[in-house]
This record gives sequence, C-alpha cells and structure tokens, in this order.
Amino acid sequence: MEAALDLPDIGYFWAAILGLIQGLTEFLPVSSSGHLALAEHLGLGREAPPSLDVLLHLATLAVVCRYFRRSILWYAQNDRKVVWFAAMATLPTAIAGLAGKRHFEALRQSPTLICVGLLVTASALAAAEMRRQPSCQLRDLGWFAAFAIGLTQSLALAPGISRSGLTLSGAMLCGAERSEAFRFSFIIAIPAILGATGLHILESLRQGGVGGLTRGTGIGPLLLGMAAAAVSGHFALSLLERLVAGGRLVWFAGYCCLAGLAGLLYFNL
Repeated sequence: MEAALDLPDIGYFWAAILGLIQGLTEFLPVSSSGHLALAEHLGLGREAPPSLDVLLHLATLAVVCRYFRRSILWYAQNDRKVVWFAAMATLPTAIAGLAGKRHFEALRQSPTLICVGLLVTASALAAAEMRRQPSCQLRDLGWFAAFAIGLTQSLALAPGISRSGLTLSGAMLCGAERSEAFRFSFIIAIPAILGATGLHILESLRQGGVGGLTRGTGIGPLLLGMAAAAVSGHFALSLLERLVAGGRLVWFAGYCCLAGLAGLLYFNL
C-alpha cells in the first residue's frame, strides 16, 4: 500500500497528452518509443504509469483491428496464403521480443543511439520511395520476403527505429504494391502489439503484483487517455494511408533525419 503512495497519480492533462502521443506516433513512421524516450531525456515529459501504458496500447490495438477488419476477414476467407505470410513475419519479432527485451529496453538510456535509430528509419523510408521496380500483390511476395519483413519489425524493438516505417519500407522494397504494403504492415502489428502488451503486464505483475500494475492513475485519466489514443490513432492511420498512396513517405524520412541529426548535435556537444 505504501509503494502506491510513492508515485503520485497522473492527472487528466498528462493522460491526454500521453494518449495523443501514443496514438499519433504508434502509427506514423516516426518511432513512438524513440520520441517518448527523448522527451524524458529532455525533461519534457514523464513516463506513463503501468496501467495507463497498457490501456493506451490496447486502445491503439483496438483501432488497428477496427480499421483493418474488412481486410483481415477477406484474407482469412479468400487468401489464406497472406495469413500464413503474416504468421511468418511475426515469428522473428516474437523471438527477438522474448530473447532480447531487456537489451532493447536498455537502449532507452542512450539518447545518441535513439537518434541513430531515427536516422535508420529515415534511410529505410527514403530507400522505399526511391524504389522503381514493378509492384506485386501480397500473395506473390513469397515466404522469404515475409520473413525479411518480420526481421525489419524485430529491429523496431529498439527505440528510435519505427515499426511502421521499417515494415512499410521492407514490404515496398520486397516488391509489394503501396496499399498492400500498408495493410500488411499493420496486420502484422496486431500480434506484435498484443505480445508486447502481454509481456508488459507480466513484468509489472512480477515486479509489484497487482498494485504495481494499477498504481499511479485514476479511472478518469485512464479513460481520457484511452479516448485520446483511439481518436489520434484513427486520424494517424487515415493520414498515413493517404500519404503512402501519394508517395509522400519522404516527408517522414526528412522529419526523422532532421530530428536524428538535431538530437545527435544536442546530446553530444
């Protein structure tokens, strides 16, 4: 009971801010984990309590499931090959998450490495936009390409490297048509987000029991944070879909490049 008093409850303001950041940066190819970690290093934000962090991820998971529900049902009923490709792409992420979770989390302590991760994201997005090969449908990618896309998703466990940015770029570089790459990137995000959330819950329970998971947030801020994450997440997905179709990923490449270079200068001079 006393441990719960050590952490003041997060208020409505920060719950809403963290929800907005979660919804926007979880889907836009700019790395949500990298931005949150850099904000902490700059003293501009605070870490979300375990309960809020879990519910924000569940809110964004619900947004993805709702946004792609028709595509998921169509593939499940009409093109099981894509479903198996998605399972193959999930495998490297599951292995990396279970085996190297603590190592990836330790990278949050180095703002320099986070900024390097943003530069990696920028390079991947720029390379995908410069690709000029003919595009294909997801079912024509092949098993090796699906596994390669899964490897790019596993790299995004490191803060600063965007999951959506690398999987989008990986699918496009493997030959997938833009809209197909967009769908595949977020369909394989569903088990990734679910798995990461489950691990976070288990870790919080292991460290502090039920009290370690529930302390630090009231029911009102929790609901507000979830609502903010859901609204901003749906907006981010709609925006990204239009920008991907219009060949505008270079905008995010430019942003990540500028943010990464600015961070390297700030933290190393």
